[in-house]
Amino acid sequence: MSETDKVVLLLAEQADQLWRLEQLLLERGYAVLSAGDTEQALDHLASSVVIDLMLVDEPFAGPHTGPALIQSSLPLRPLTRVLVLTQDPQRSATHGRSYPVLLKPVGLDELGLAIDVALHSPPVQPWL
Repeated sequence: MSETDKVVLLLAEQADQLWRLEQLLLERGYAVLSAGDTEQALDHLASSVVIDLMLVDEPFAGPHTGPALIQSSLPLRPLTRVLVLTQDPQRSATHGRSYPVLLKPVGLDELGLAIDVALHSPPVQPWL
C-alpha cells in the first residue's frame, strides 16, 4: 500500500499545531482527518473510514484525554497505529511502552520519519 492510500487521524487542540501537522502530512501524500477536540475525534473513529495512524499531539484534554481516547479506540480499531507527541518527559517514558511517543519539540524531518516508521510497523496491541 502506498502512502497515498494511508489515512492519518490527526488530533491536536492548538489550531497552529493542527495546521502545521496537517500540512506536513498532506505534503507527504497522506489523507488527513483532523480533529481539534474529542468530539470530532470520536466522530472520525465512529466512521467507516479505515484509519491507519492516530497522531495525537498532547496535551489533548476533555472528557477523553489523548491516552484515554487511544486506549478506548484501539480495541475497536486494532490495526490502527498510534504515535504521540508530548512535552512531558514522564508521559514519554510511561506511554512509550505501549506505543511510540516523541518528545516535543520535534523537527518536521524527525516527525516525518517517525510517521513513516509507525505506518510500516505492526500495530501495537497493548491489551493482548
